[in-house]
Amino acid sequence: MTLKVWQRTVNFLWVGLLLTLPITSMPAVVRLVGSDTVASPSGLFLFALLVFWFIPFVLRRGRLSFLVVPLLGFVLIALITSIRSCFLVFPPYENISTFKNIIMSLVTLGVGAAFYLIAQTLTQDTEMLQKSMRWVHTAGAGVVFWCFVQFAAWHLLGGYPQWLRDFHDLYSIAPLYNNRVSGFALEPSWLAHQLNVLFIPLWLAATIKGHTVYRNKIWKLTVENILLVGGVFSLILSFSRVGWAAFLLTLFYLSIRANIKFVHWIEARPFFQLSLGEGTNTGKRFWISAGISVGIILVYFILIVGLAFIFSKLDPRMEDLFNISFSENNALLEYADSLNFSTRIIYWQAGWKVFNDYPLLGVGLGNSGYFFPQNLSPFAWKLVEVRDLIYRSASLLNTKNLWVRLLSETGIIGFAFFTGWLYVLWQASKTLESTQRSDWQTMGLAGKLMLVALILEGFSIDSFAIPYLWVSSGFVTGAFLSFIHSGKKQESCKGELN
Repeated sequence: MTLKVWQRTVNFLWVGLLLTLPITSMPAVVRLVGSDTVASPSGLFLFALLVFWFIPFVLRRGRLSFLVVPLLGFVLIALITSIRSCFLVFPPYENISTFKNIIMSLVTLGVGAAFYLIAQTLTQDTEMLQKSMRWVHTAGAGVVFWCFVQFAAWHLLGGYPQWLRDFHDLYSIAPLYNNRVSGFALEPSWLAHQLNVLFIPLWLAATIKGHTVYRNKIWKLTVENILLVGGVFSLILSFSRVGWAAFLLTLFYLSIRANIKFVHWIEARPFFQLSLGEGTNTGKRFWISAGISVGIILVYFILIVGLAFIFSKLDPRMEDLFNISFSENNALLEYADSLNFSTRIIYWQAGWKVFNDYPLLGVGLGNSGYFFPQNLSPFAWKLVEVRDLIYRSASLLNTKNLWVRLLSETGIIGFAFFTGWLYVLWQASKTLESTQRSDWQTMGLAGKLMLVALILEGFSIDSFAIPYLWVSSGFVTGAFLSFIHSGKKQESCKGELN
């Protein structure tokens, strides 16, 4: 294979991976890999890229960022705790193979890490990163378009026509959801996750920074501006409550940034200086600034309550949002049950109890479900879903929560390494946003928005095989390496001139 053919092959595989990212559970891939949930065709392109790109990249001593170190530490801890779990006494659970379960969990972690490594090594070149963004936007445009098709079919045609159902069955093993869009994902919450962690951060950051990877504009609007509007509407139409909350948290973070700038702007105005009178008057300055901040917080509180009221009218699951009673036993769980959210809290509680029993290293990847039956609260046995999963399902219960899963399966040590990796990603994003180039600034802000959204998205998604966190992180890391490399180039040029 010549170098030119090899490069074209790598580019083709990379474009294929990016374009198929929105598809999460394709029946043909499910049959091929034997997975019943996360089975994206992007994983097939990933495997090919590992062979055609990453292995040659490593052999040529290609550059990996130091940002990888905490993640590699987490992978090592996950491997150690999984090996250690072979010596633990597991409660009997429907004859599900512990060894097979551990292997599958380690494979899913390996898949996620591979997405991260491939994304960062292929986007270290600035031009390649810009091209990658165009393909990501193309994939996102397809998601937005298909969400609007689903929405229009349901509301204008009174249901999904057969042709739409037939097409849906080609890319998903799950059924279509009544009155909720799911895009190309397994379920609406997965659609919300990919929007919040991959697409919306890129579109929102590009809009704020005024950056676009395209030359042409539609009037004064960029492609990213239009996609942002479509992405937000798609998120709303998914009726994913965690997805809504994660996006609102992103907006809250942006509002805090804006408020800080606003307060500083007011403090610099002549009328503010006059209100202080003569002298510095530090105490008066503090109380005026604090009053402005409190006023802004009250405005946001009113907005949040107003949005909660609107959502309670839109989503039948939230109609009891404001009906809180503390007179019953297990008042919190009863309230969560009225919102159809109690099962999630039950799983979180069980996972937390597993962590309390094995705080240092946890019970190994994928093993927390074995310990759930004896750690479920009495309230859990009232829930039909819990009883069905324990007595009638052939799969383990899981935490449905990334943060609790990290604690229960890898302990405080694994949790520290994983969150340490997220921290260095935040610092890299911060560095990128402080640069002078708009493309790096955009990627830096997008990295921050992704990490903020992940705080709440982590309470809904716990699979390592879902690629959106890894690909977004890979883009940030690739851009950061490009920035570092450009600095070294400038230093070497200065040295030659001197």
